[in-house]
Amino acid sequence: MKPFLSALLLCLLPTLAFSMEFRIEGETIHATGPIEKGDADRFTTTVAPRIDGPLFAVSFDSPGGSLLEGMRLGEAIHTAYAGTIVERGKNCLSACAIAFLGGKAFGSYAHQVRREVEPGARLGYHGFFSGRADQVELVNEVLDQSRLVNALLLDYATRMRSVDGGLLSKLLTTAPAKMEIIDTPAEIAGLGIGLVGDPLPLPRDWPTIACRNAVQRMIGAFADAKPRVGSDARTMASLEGLRRQMLDDKYPADANAEAVRVALTRLDPSDAIDLMVGEPVYADPENPPVRVTLNQGGGFLGNACYAMADAGFVTTIVVDGIDSKATLRRDDTLFANDPDRPLW
Repeated sequence: MKPFLSALLLCLLPTLAFSMEFRIEGETIHATGPIEKGDADRFTTTVAPRIDGPLFAVSFDSPGGSLLEGMRLGEAIHTAYAGTIVERGKNCLSACAIAFLGGKAFGSYAHQVRREVEPGARLGYHGFFSGRADQVELVNEVLDQSRLVNALLLDYATRMRSVDGGLLSKLLTTAPAKMEIIDTPAEIAGLGIGLVGDPLPLPRDWPTIACRNAVQRMIGAFADAKPRVGSDARTMASLEGLRRQMLDDKYPADANAEAVRVALTRLDPSDAIDLMVGEPVYADPENPPVRVTLNQGGGFLGNACYAMADAGFVTTIVVDGIDSKATLRRDDTLFANDPDRPLW
């Protein structure tokens, strides 16, 4: 095999004699075993014609295989409008992780991706093996091959949509003998992945993290939100207590807003909170918000952040008492986790 062609391999294990097996069970397409030449064509001819609804997904359990065939299989899955998933306890590594990027939503939402992972699954990326038999290789040749393969992968990922090219490039610098498992919020978001299955418990410091992430979005990626978020986090005991505290945060007593404060005090607490925020907050007395102090500076004027969480969403409200503003965000529960802290 020519050195150029042998470089186009992304392998976790040596090539095996058998290829990937496709088994359809209901609307789940179980794809198991290594990815070898011809698997993409078999998927197109035998599996794709049976995909006729939005719930079909390819469930991978594979150690990897041929890089080029992994890209071709991802293209075939993308063309067939099938989602991709890695279930808890299963592996999708190396070339399989490349094919996984082909997951696509069905029908009228075909411009959207559909890639899903259950907590505890192992979706792993790394660099490629050169496949050279000799141990001495010219550095320039290796670098040229690496650049070419990475360019092919980034072009493929762009066509699959919703992939952070910088993140993928970083993942591909992992040594071939190692594996970078996707398990942090930043990696999950960067690859356009949705978490499915039982919800993960929030960390103990989730209100502070959620508020830090909300402030980070407000000040931009080139500033550091950590100095702006204080260490004091206090649970609001009631909606009435929340109203009083939010009144003090948004309309300080010396801000010539006494008429507004009096009017909001006369309303139902829930209605007053909604008016101060500017949209429905859906504050839950059984799951009260936590107030996190903020530190003004560097052009940032917020002085308090309120964080609330339920099974599906995290809500943050950043209150600015100088301009009397309140900025609300609703995000999935990953927003309440440190972006770089492994989830499992």
